[in-house]
Amino acid sequence: MQRIIYIVLAALLLFSTAACEEEVKQGKRKKKVGLVQSAPYELLVVCDKAWYGSGPGEQFRNFANTLMQGMPQDEPVFKVICINHEGFSKTFSTFGCIIFVNIGKEYQEEEVLIARNQYARPQVVVTFNAPDSKGIDHLVETQGQRVLDLLVDNEMSRSLSLLKKDYSGIVDKHARKMFGCTWHMPSQITLIKPGEDFFWASSPDNTFNACMYAYPWESNETFTKRYFCHKRDSAMYFNIEGEEWGQHMETDTSTVSVRDRMINGSYVMEVHGLWDMKNDAMGGPFVSFVQLDSANQRIIVTEGFVYLPNKQKKKQIHLLEAGLRTLKILKQTATK
Repeated sequence: MQRIIYIVLAALLLFSTAACEEEVKQGKRKKKVGLVQSAPYELLVVCDKAWYGSGPGEQFRNFANTLMQGMPQDEPVFKVICINHEGFSKTFSTFGCIIFVNIGKEYQEEEVLIARNQYARPQVVVTFNAPDSKGIDHLVETQGQRVLDLLVDNEMSRSLSLLKKDYSGIVDKHARKMFGCTWHMPSQITLIKPGEDFFWASSPDNTFNACMYAYPWESNETFTKRYFCHKRDSAMYFNIEGEEWGQHMETDTSTVSVRDRMINGSYVMEVHGLWDMKNDAMGGPFVSFVQLDSANQRIIVTEGFVYLPNKQKKKQIHLLEAGLRTLKILKQTATK
């Protein structure tokens, strides 16, 4: 339990510091702006295009085109549109995610500036300032993950606003009944198969899938990759079987990555990886949130996974991950 407390405090300190660092203040009076017009997960980069496509711009270019974790094929998080500074216009200002890169001797210090809803909403505008390319590289190394998280969170907020009104009623119903939680997953999910402390829900074509299960909090090893994979494989073995005997879902542990996050003010272990069906050719990506129900001293795992062979899957994974962020534990008193 001490490790959980330590992680929560560390994460809170990290996020509060990051939020205060180099924030651009818009003043007390809120500026009225319209809604963003860009497609979800489009990123506008405003810089010297010649620099962006050259050797000196390689590290920043790789950062802007960061690949999604735990995918069977390479898929970048964002679709990047790059323009020169003089090309920035009112039309481009309606993108949800914008990065300006300024390089020159007039920028004596390396800095990352963050502005929200400057031209539209919801929007994050990031400005990288540095005297030279090496300074930009250093900012990417030290601030890149924070910036990427802010941009992804902004796009997640767009999906979350939709999930407030349009979500799977059957998933929410079983989350309330079985686990004392509310959970808004994509409305495409309409079929459900309950188990013991477990349910699996899916869309009719099996593209969108959601799972929820729980197990007791036992030790400080609970929030580790190894422990998670063991618990996940055990749950899937008994609850998600194939059409033939000996077929069941399993985790490709070599692809699994975990991160400590603060989501909606609570500690979450975020997990990305690949699943496959043992003795079958089925497989795909999954994303899981592992969090503590402290009142009941249990771990609640929510998961979304995709089955969409031979096609890109990031749109589906993005939407499922947004759904994972909607989980709310209703009862904080111990269950009998």
